[in-house]
Order: sequence, then structure tokens, then C-alpha cells
Amino acid sequence: MTNTPDLTGASWRKASLSESNTGCVEVAFIPGDLVAVRDSKDPLKAAHIYPVDVWTVFQDHLRGLVPAEGSRIVVTITNDSVLLTDSQEAVEPHVYTHREWLFFLDGVLNREPQLCVAA
Repeated sequence: MTNTPDLTGASWRKASLSESNTGCVEVAFIPGDLVAVRDSKDPLKAAHIYPVDVWTVFQDHLRGLVPAEGSRIVVTITNDSVLLTDSQEAVEPHVYTHREWLFFLDGVLNREPQLCVAA
């Protein structure tokens, strides 16, 4: 996106299993039908910003409901970490531990409302 939204007042949320952990995937729903995603270990790193429809399709992919082909949000799992990359924007990937990613994935699979777009 050419214009970075102001995230000053964003309400960052995370999966319930992540509540007591210092590192996690954090999500904020912001004006303009956008979703901001960041790594709580590095909140000064640029957040990834996605339209809500892209975020919804990504979550459906994680739930096994749609294929990943052509997804803007790319997840790469290595032996050491999980990388979350935006295939359309020049922003640094977010790097999560396997534990942080599993906690987030649990929240997505359980359709925790703080991670989903309000209907």
C-alpha cells in the first residue's frame, strides 16, 4: 500500500493461548476495511497491512477450506522459525517461533473472534 495507515490508536489482539506469552502474532482491525498484522516481539517493525478480504481468505486457507495458490500472505516454515511475508509489498517478513505460530493457528482454527473480521 502506498499510504501507511496510522496505527497509533490500533487495538492489537492475539490468540487466547498467547495471552501470557511475550511473543505472538498480533492483529488489529483498522479503518478502511484493513487488517494490520505485527510481531509483538518487535512492535516498531512495520506492520503488514491487508484488506479484510485477503485476511479472510488467508484464515480460510489455514483452516484447510481454500488452497494457498496465489495467496498474498505467504507462510514459510523452517526448522528454526515461521516467516510471514507479504508477496505484494516491500515490507520485512515477520519471524515467529513455532510455538508463537501454533498459538496463533489454534486461535484461527477455533475462530477466536479477536482474530476474525466482524461480520
